[in-house]
Amino acid sequence: MVFTRKRRSVRITVLLMTAVASLVTLSTGIVLFLSGQAAFRNTIELLHASAQLTIERLEDDVRGHVAPANEIVGYISDLVARGDIDPSDRNQMIAAMMGAMAGAPQIAGVVLWDNQGNELRVVRAADGTLKVSDARLEADPELQASIEEVRRTGKPTWRPPAFNRGATYVYVAGPIRHAGTYQGVMVTGVTINQLSAFVNDVGKELGFTAFILYGDKYVLAHPDLRDADPAKLFSEHRPLLPIADLDDAVLRLFQETEPVHDHKIRDVTVRPVEVDGETHLAMSRAITDLGDTPWHVGIYAPRDDLDDQLNRLVGALFAALGVLGVAIVCAVLLARYIAQPIRRIAAASDSVGHFELSNIEPLERSRIKELDEQAVAFNRMLDGLRWFETYVPKTLVNRLIAGHDTSVPSGEMELTVMFTDIIGFTAMTEHMAPADVADMLNTHFEAIGNCIEAENGTLDKYIGDAVMAFWGAPDQQPDHAERACRAALNIAQAVAEARDDGIDHPPIRLKIAVHTGRLLVGNIGARRRMNYTVIGDTVNTCSRIEALCRKFDTGSGSVILVSGDTAEKAGSAQGLRFEDVGAFDVKGRSEQVRVCRLASA
Repeated sequence: MVFTRKRRSVRITVLLMTAVASLVTLSTGIVLFLSGQAAFRNTIELLHASAQLTIERLEDDVRGHVAPANEIVGYISDLVARGDIDPSDRNQMIAAMMGAMAGAPQIAGVVLWDNQGNELRVVRAADGTLKVSDARLEADPELQASIEEVRRTGKPTWRPPAFNRGATYVYVAGPIRHAGTYQGVMVTGVTINQLSAFVNDVGKELGFTAFILYGDKYVLAHPDLRDADPAKLFSEHRPLLPIADLDDAVLRLFQETEPVHDHKIRDVTVRPVEVDGETHLAMSRAITDLGDTPWHVGIYAPRDDLDDQLNRLVGALFAALGVLGVAIVCAVLLARYIAQPIRRIAAASDSVGHFELSNIEPLERSRIKELDEQAVAFNRMLDGLRWFETYVPKTLVNRLIAGHDTSVPSGEMELTVMFTDIIGFTAMTEHMAPADVADMLNTHFEAIGNCIEAENGTLDKYIGDAVMAFWGAPDQQPDHAERACRAALNIAQAVAEARDDGIDHPPIRLKIAVHTGRLLVGNIGARRRMNYTVIGDTVNTCSRIEALCRKFDTGSGSVILVSGDTAEKAGSAQGLRFEDVGAFDVKGRSEQVRVCRLASA
């Protein structure tokens, strides 16, 4: 712990109040006179600006919330069209559908209706997990007509809301084509309850009641629908709730109230709705590109609340303008005093952002209380980060930062995967003390990690005494197979050298497997616990190849096996020699896998 000595300090609020109090008192009279003279005109102008900005913010939020539905259908359609995935391969389609949903928690599910009458569905359960199910499509003329209409469109389009399996969905549907041949329809969207919960949260943030109407007669999203039981409100014949049936007097009178024609508020309809003698100001804007029926996104609030907010804003604005000119000199002097520690904090924070913790000096204490508390908190954070740094793959973090990629979207690409495993680990450690086992593994893992980092690989995880790593992401590495093979040879050499150094524990020998293939790579996991990792059949195949190493164990040295795909990819690399040892059946693969033994050339 650093900087624990208590120092006398003064609050920044007290310091600023002392500097500007006399200036505020002097200017109050002028401010009141000017604000009273211009209050009416500014109130109207601020009303227009506030309405415009608020509706635009709501529209942008709604578009951003539902946009992933359209993007997911387009993304999977492109993968199929390019031949990256085979629509007849159930596992590939499930992996693509799950990967697409991983970054969009608002999406309720993704469904594929193929041209054989089969349904493949991936849905998000109440606990957030993804569930997979298969079914046969029912002989429903309306459904078949809808599928045929989607097929004719040739691109993802927003469809009318539909009730299915106990919920109403707002969804996008698009055709899937492989090699120019129609394969089926992909569907994805959000539920009315989930969309209503989102609109409720946005409305609270804006300080209004927010809503979305579907056309002139139905409610698409409303705070009252976020926790409603869909089975009681909706059905196949009534997928949406009519406005007249909503327990909201303002919206029931919304369409009946004549709008105020004001051209200063662009594309926004303003209606003063009278309910029980109280005026509510309701504003809406039509979104016409999310299907054939327009969505009307809107807000409303009591007129008195809006006037109070705007009046306070007008008063604060004029007071700030009046004081600004007189206070600027004092502000400059005060800023010079405050800026120095802030610059130090900014520089230190920049180093934290680049994960350069060893280059950061602890911040000095300040006599300004808030800056002093900030310095103490920063120094405590630095101590914690330096400790936590040992648990974080620093090289991976630095490479992601260098690429300015903070989202790391999941995607499929060709990579090379490596597994290492200690031969006879259980027997080796049976009579060792736990502390000795931990020391042995720590030394062993450090040697392996150094070899992987030397070839710019990504150390994915430790699995007991095993290590998993991959090459080709996040950096683009056309020679990923060659890098992995070199790393495997270097690991075997490092283990052999450690075995000859007179170590206290039994000598270590390894099974090392390398395989190249297509994988889903990116941030996988829950929002609060993400891993940058890879998933797919290539990982499973590499693990099976590692298990084959025992067939070639002669009892001396490490065993390195690589797949034929890796050997073919890296075969022309200098310093590598591949010995074909045959083709083998591996669990989970219908075809045999060709395997080669790797050695130095």
